[in-house]
Amino acid sequence: MSKQRKIAEAVLELVGGAENVQDVFHCMTRLRFRLKDDSGISLDHLKKVDGVLGAQFAQNTLQVIIGPAVDDVYRELIEISGLKPTVKIEENLDGELPARSFSIKQIPGNIIKTFSNCMEPLVPLFVALGMFNVVAAVIGPTILNLVSSESDIYNNFYYVGQAIIYFLPGFVAITASRYFGTNTFVSVTLAVLMLYPDLVTALASETGFTIYGISAPNVSYSGQLIPILLVVWVQKYVEKLLNKVIPDALKVLAVAFLTIAIMLPLQFCLLAPLGYNIGSLLVNVVLWLYNVAGPVETMLVCAFIPFLTALGIGRPVFFACLNVLLSTGVEYAYMPIAMVLNNFVVMGIAAGYTIKTKKADNKKLGGTCLVASVLGGVSEPTLFGILLANKKAYLPTVVGGAASGLYLGLMHVGYYQFGPSNILSVLGFMGGEGSANFINGCIAAAIGFAVTFIMMLALFRDEE
Repeated sequence: MSKQRKIAEAVLELVGGAENVQDVFHCMTRLRFRLKDDSGISLDHLKKVDGVLGAQFAQNTLQVIIGPAVDDVYRELIEISGLKPTVKIEENLDGELPARSFSIKQIPGNIIKTFSNCMEPLVPLFVALGMFNVVAAVIGPTILNLVSSESDIYNNFYYVGQAIIYFLPGFVAITASRYFGTNTFVSVTLAVLMLYPDLVTALASETGFTIYGISAPNVSYSGQLIPILLVVWVQKYVEKLLNKVIPDALKVLAVAFLTIAIMLPLQFCLLAPLGYNIGSLLVNVVLWLYNVAGPVETMLVCAFIPFLTALGIGRPVFFACLNVLLSTGVEYAYMPIAMVLNNFVVMGIAAGYTIKTKKADNKKLGGTCLVASVLGGVSEPTLFGILLANKKAYLPTVVGGAASGLYLGLMHVGYYQFGPSNILSVLGFMGGEGSANFINGCIAAAIGFAVTFIMMLALFRDEE
């Protein structure tokens, strides 16, 4: 969970929850609440929240001082509360607060944060996509062969999955517009233009297609993530400039029209092709790494994946491999480990800890963590509550992960689709020719659990 989200959750709870908020907006440094009942609000408690710089009642509002990060906190607050967002007030009542300064060191973190904020709302959609593909695989020729690939019932499920992938830029445009604060309808328009059949045909024709006389590269954008993210990011600045220079009386007429008109050449001649090439580069790097290292790569990644997950440093690799999955339909180097094997190694840690620990409170913790991972697909309680807190759990984790990762690489097991993140995460292995990939994936998951569990029973003991 991000720091901004923790701040938003804590502040929302202390103001009485969403049901006590009449509306909420923000200026350059402060969250401003109009509350239905402010009699029970404790300014002292608000000031103690990590990340809150101060709190006060002023101008008939409760003002919570956040500082330069207020935009991020406000977005998280709106998302978790379901409240209606409002326009930012260009007012800084806290001029003494330091503004965020630009640093090259911030670029990787900002890129990861952008990916996270734009992709996380789509996780339920990816799960639905995976489940439709799983049903198609089970009833179709891949698994049970109950129906042919030409049958209507098979295609009822298959078409849904393919449609979600094909129109993915449109979905990303929605989440990106919310993150960057652009006009959502304009963002979606720019996305669907990339998929418009006549334009796609024109780009692929012998004569090609030009935007205002500039030749546009022939690129297919279906299922792509990075091109539309770049487009919406630049759209933000175009809209901001237009809203600044166009009189209020003409904004409704001119801003959307001029934004699209300006973005057309930028999108098709520069930004979208650049995003496509960046994505292709990431795909090639991941594929090269797997082709060169193979089982060694999967063994090492799986040995340390719980630590990478706990420390949050695996996200850049995840997004690169997500691009591989969406581009090729299968991913071998990271997604099988991050999405499936990590879950089963975590289950082994929690199960072994629950049995071996002697303390009653620890057994309750272990049981809670085990249920959270098996049924809820949540690994953080185990990672932070057991693994990082107990050095005796390190070796079982590494050995169990290495064993399962090695088998995964040797059997060339691929991850084909998103599924539940709990014990049913193995459904992500359904795909390819026949059932071999799914069976070997299940075996790798079982190895991860069994080896970790047995090692925990053999080596773990409570810290003094």
